[in-house]
Amino acid sequence: MRAVEREHYGAIVLVDRPAQVDPEIAAGLLADAYRARGWSDEDAQLLRRMRFAGMPIDEQAMLVAAAYGRRSIDEVDLETAIDSRELDRLAPAAFEAPSGRTRPLRYEEDGSIFAAIKLQELFGLAESPRIGPRAQPITFELLAPNGRPVQTTKDLRSFWNTTYQEVRKELRGRYPRHPWPDDPWTALPTARAKPRR
Repeated sequence: MRAVEREHYGAIVLVDRPAQVDPEIAAGLLADAYRARGWSDEDAQLLRRMRFAGMPIDEQAMLVAAAYGRRSIDEVDLETAIDSRELDRLAPAAFEAPSGRTRPLRYEEDGSIFAAIKLQELFGLAESPRIGPRAQPITFELLAPNGRPVQTTKDLRSFWNTTYQEVRKELRGRYPRHPWPDDPWTALPTARAKPRR
């Protein structure tokens, strides 16, 4: 974003010099250009998190606030225009697994929340954590050691008591270096494979 000052004599430009950019006009122009480009995936996630948290959303006001003082579209960051502490409290961006690792949360348009995580990282966890003003449970996409989904559930208790034994039978031969305990309730949650002998 730049401003120029020009002096004309009819159609002839006599003087063309840099001028001071009016930050309010610049913010409005940048906001319009940003919106015309379309929301990025990060923007869409941020807006979904805000809706999930029940926070008021005025997209144009947010864009103008985020664009204020910026010189290009690439410098605009929507998150700078909101109270991120309140958003993190009501709609966190990530979930800390019992294994100690942090996994990102994905907010969907319908208000559901997903976390993709290796099932060994959740050993011993009986209930899906609930977040937000409506105490919505996280839906887990439980992954095999190769990162492929093996089960999707928000009822971990039922998964451990029923489906886990089938998944264990199917995968422990293919991934012998990963823990597949008989009793997932008392097993130590981990993101690691067993060390080589």
